[in-house]
Amino acid sequence: MFRIFSLVFFFLLITFSSSSQITNKNELEAYKSAYNAYVWGFPLVTLALSVDEFTQSPSGAKFNNFAILESNSGEKLLNNENIMCSKAYLDLNQSALLFTLPVSTLKYYSLTFTDAFSNTIEVFSSLKNLNKEKSILLVGPEWKGSLPKGLKKVIKSPTNLAWVEGQVSILDKMDKTDARKILESIKISEYDKKENFKNWKDRHVFPKLKTSGSSTEQALLMDWKSYFTLLSLMLKENAIPENQKKYVADFEDLGIFPGKDFEDAKVSNKKQKGIKQGFADAIELLKLEAPRQEDYNKNGWSYNVGEGKWGTKYTKNAASAYNGFNQTAPEEIMKYKTQIDINKDKLTGTQKYKMTIKKASLPQTKAFWTINVLQSNKQVFENAKGKYGIGNKNKGLKYNKDGSLTLYFQAEVPKGLETNWVPIPSENFELIFKVFSPGEMVVSGEWAPPVVEIVK
Repeated sequence: MFRIFSLVFFFLLITFSSSSQITNKNELEAYKSAYNAYVWGFPLVTLALSVDEFTQSPSGAKFNNFAILESNSGEKLLNNENIMCSKAYLDLNQSALLFTLPVSTLKYYSLTFTDAFSNTIEVFSSLKNLNKEKSILLVGPEWKGSLPKGLKKVIKSPTNLAWVEGQVSILDKMDKTDARKILESIKISEYDKKENFKNWKDRHVFPKLKTSGSSTEQALLMDWKSYFTLLSLMLKENAIPENQKKYVADFEDLGIFPGKDFEDAKVSNKKQKGIKQGFADAIELLKLEAPRQEDYNKNGWSYNVGEGKWGTKYTKNAASAYNGFNQTAPEEIMKYKTQIDINKDKLTGTQKYKMTIKKASLPQTKAFWTINVLQSNKQVFENAKGKYGIGNKNKGLKYNKDGSLTLYFQAEVPKGLETNWVPIPSENFELIFKVFSPGEMVVSGEWAPPVVEIVK
């Protein structure tokens, strides 16, 4: 409730301080439209910029092709707690896409499909592949072709532009070779492709920007005309969700007409003061709110239960894009983050920490759970021991007599407890706790990890 109140209060504060300077009714309406359009459109604009950046990057890939990204790949990945993942941007306007799946692997992997509006379409994982499917087909909103012989699993994307991230859970250096093999075995092939095929970038001319940096940094520095030009471009091939069409209709006074190029010539000069102010205030809101978006904060751990399914919670959706689209479907993976100990001090390599999970409080899961250590740069701490985290599937875990489990996070090995230990960096760090295929109490948000204590 406090989070909602603070957000509304901030909106009212900037509206009062900024829009109160605007006395013209048309300018005030333009202010509101520009403010809402910026926040609503942020996921679309940053996705367009990410596509452009990724496909031109040396470690990137062409459309409809995976690129494997490691924590040391140079990619600006946030919270890369899996050490290794793969990513592909998908163009479904001209063809369906056939995904070849790993064969006979006991290791966990997942494919998270996300649409152009940053909504999770589906998560397909090894835990769900009970029928041992060898391939799945991803189709666009208008696809009407015939299925490949013997194929059963079809996923439909509501937008023509989408993206997919493959993940493999890794806890130590020994896992990395196997993880790469699994990711490399997942292939994408274009199926039932239209004649004279042209991919997304060939069909559209991106506005030339004077900015550089990550997609978020570029979006924050764009002027309103460039921003709305790119937003309109994204809306030409990606249908707006039905429950948001009425909301987007209010953007017409900005020159945004879904399905058409941006028409700034139709924007009255008298409205531009309101547009510029609304645009600027929306940027300030996002800068303030995005880094601290959370549904819950318990025992020092922050977490969300609606990632990838924000719906009409436009600020949360924009925050997800701001933070690098690092989202997971809660029914597949619940993720918790903390940077503080029991005293609310920052976690640092100069201290020794422990965390005890009571037997009755071990997280409900149909699969497993893991904890990883992230450095201050949001990358997994790669260390001489080659140990990146710990989980309930680790061999040799030592439980206490009462059935509880104590885990240790410190620079040196605790005597006789190496199996329960994870090394930490010398500077400030962060812990990521993930529960895979979680139970009801976990998905609902009721469960949270215990506090991180200081070893005395």
